Amino acid sequence: MRLTFGRCLFDSGAREVSRDGRPVAISPKAFQLLEILIDRRPNAVSKDQLRELLWPNAFVSDANLPNLVAELRAVLLDEARNQAPRIRTHRHRAAAGR
Repeated sequence: MRLTFGRCLFDSGAREVSRDGRPVAISPKAFQLLEILIDRRPNAVSKDQLRELLWPNAFVSDANLPNLVAELRAVLLDEARNQAPRIRTHRHRAAAGR
């Protein structure tokens, strides 16, 4: 699948992300995260779902996922305070009484 967004091109067949027509360095796990987010758009994907898809049957540090998101934002030049971020983080509040 090829998808253009902003100044970026995601190409799953070539396993490449480019910005302004130039390939950008991206780790395999960050590429996998981007692919999951693109495949499931426009739906939100929970942290638990992402952990299971990225690291099935493995224990990983809680910092791994935020680090991957930070890597993607840097690659995509997507700042969290940008008016139209490409990657949005939604805070989930537990229901009362849980």
